[in-house]
Amino acid sequence: MTEIEPTMLERAWAVLMPPRAKELASFPLEVICGAQPCRVALDGAGTRHLLVPVGDETVSVDPRPAVLGMAIRKLHFGGPAATYVDVSCAESDLFPEFDEVMIDVLEAVSGSQRPASAAIGAVTRWRRLFRSSLLRGLSRQAKLGLFAEITVLLSLVEANPTFPVDSWRGPLNEPHDFEAATRCIEVKGLSAISDSIIVHGLEQLNTHDGRPLDLILLNVVEDPDGRTVNDLVDRLRGRVASRADLRARLSAAGWSDQPDRPDPDTFTIGEVRRLVVDFDTPRLVPSSLVAGSLSNGIGNLSYKVDLAALLPFSTGASLDEIAEEAVR
Repeated sequence: MTEIEPTMLERAWAVLMPPRAKELASFPLEVICGAQPCRVALDGAGTRHLLVPVGDETVSVDPRPAVLGMAIRKLHFGGPAATYVDVSCAESDLFPEFDEVMIDVLEAVSGSQRPASAAIGAVTRWRRLFRSSLLRGLSRQAKLGLFAEITVLLSLVEANPTFPVDSWRGPLNEPHDFEAATRCIEVKGLSAISDSIIVHGLEQLNTHDGRPLDLILLNVVEDPDGRTVNDLVDRLRGRVASRADLRARLSAAGWSDQPDRPDPDTFTIGEVRRLVVDFDTPRLVPSSLVAGSLSNGIGNLSYKVDLAALLPFSTGASLDEIAEEAVR
């Protein structure tokens, strides 16, 4: 898979204008499928399109209206007509996210033996994420929590440049935020007024597969000279082994790149405390219950644990040390 630089799309959009006398104004990209280049295009309404040549593949798409439209179209651009998978987005406030989708699709088709199918598969995944995630409008508290998780991810990647981003499981609503090779990590971002943490479900503070579980309490301090979530993401992009996995996780977490909307929320990391979860840790796990599970009809359990009850079991720690142990 070839990594696609965002500057390729930036150059294309800089020269394209909505057409007046023809259906589409297009720009050929450096990604070739068969003998045909992929293209980005604008129609007369300003809708953005990504066109992936179908070649001799037999493919079909779900044509129902969606934020990400898909169609199979026969088009010609100064030569014989060719068939394309047409991926489109008509909502201008989502164009930054659409660029992310296009980069992911282009990386999926690069070098693929079945590029049209690869494109459809990538768009289908993004459609699911668009439906299940709020791409905009993260609350301040949600940003604080995401800042904490990305800070830990950055430490893990710096400790091991090959650390797989798909080990970051928090955005997928799985029990632990990180499933590293030797231990699991659950991250709780604390604000200046936090006096407790919220635990989601019976498994969040439970161990599994014989691996230890670290509960990391990160004080995230509002700081006008600090960093935004965007700043951390920019640092990660240059370090992770897979930008596609990073994009997918960030989208699932509800984050999107919005260069036209500066983020006013800036943070720094204050005190870091680490608690290795064991039998003495204040928590609810399946073994805490007489039946070993919740009664029928009870679900989505969340509960609060006071910091005053947790802190005696914790120690001061550094993220570098935590990351080094996790990636050994």
